[in-house]
Amino acid sequence: MDNDVDELFDQGLDHFNADLYNDAIEVFSDVLKMDPDHPDALYYRALAWFHKGDFGRAIADFSRAIEKNPRDADCFIGRGEAWQSKGNLKRALADFKAALDIEPDDPDYRQRVEDLTDKF
Repeated sequence: MDNDVDELFDQGLDHFNADLYNDAIEVFSDVLKMDPDHPDALYYRALAWFHKGDFGRAIADFSRAIEKNPRDADCFIGRGEAWQSKGNLKRALADFKAALDIEPDDPDYRQRVEDLTDKF
């Protein structure tokens, strides 16, 4: 079954990389039916929702991914970007700070925190 999940995930990733977000979401959803804790499927489905402009669903998937792996800075960045796109700068800043706490030497994360801090 692991091979089936891996093959299906790779198919979803191919769709995602081709900017076929609806197809990617469908395939990643199938992966999650087979393996509900698949962190990469959650992450990439969240990114696909984000690219489609469905920030609420992106936030939900990023949040689930963070529950599964609370040390994944990329998930905090993704959720922060979704919050920022919804206009919730306070939550965005909290997520950007969480990412920076995980990876304190990342200059991109530091810049995101500084940029949003300047808006308050």
